[in-house]
Amino acid sequence: MDIRTTQATIEVKTELPVVKADMTKTWDALDGGGTLSFMSRIYNQFGQFVNEAIVNTVQEYDQIGDATLDYDPIPELAKQSMQRKPPKLQLYGEASPLNLTFDVQITDPEINITPGGTEISVIPNRPEINYQRGGVKISMAQYPSVQITPPQIDLTR
Repeated sequence: MDIRTTQATIEVKTELPVVKADMTKTWDALDGGGTLSFMSRIYNQFGQFVNEAIVNTVQEYDQIGDATLDYDPIPELAKQSMQRKPPKLQLYGEASPLNLTFDVQITDPEINITPGGTEISVIPNRPEINYQRGGVKISMAQYPSVQITPPQIDLTR
């Protein structure tokens, strides 16, 4: 009898995952980003500030031109304009823990399985029988046994 086996093989090919970190919002919050994004952020806010300045100027001239007032409003308006704070420009991006974003690309692994096998080759042999006519021999081997004899127990003590 001859038995031969071949092992099953598994081949797995994987690629490293690709991680891309987008830090543009982080740089906007730290240093305003690049020069172009910094200047465009300021430029986009100027329309709002110009509208507020026009509204404030119209209100001041309305007070100056109001003839029904008993007092001169110019000193009070001058005092208010000196105490007025400049408009709040948002020069930098918003600070947030969500400024850093990750993009992870994971590819599926390629799995190739080659099944194993078993080869069995058997050459049957016919039984060999020797027969002699006229006699039968019967024998029996002694059966193995163990005898245990317990000692006598004295109950008078």
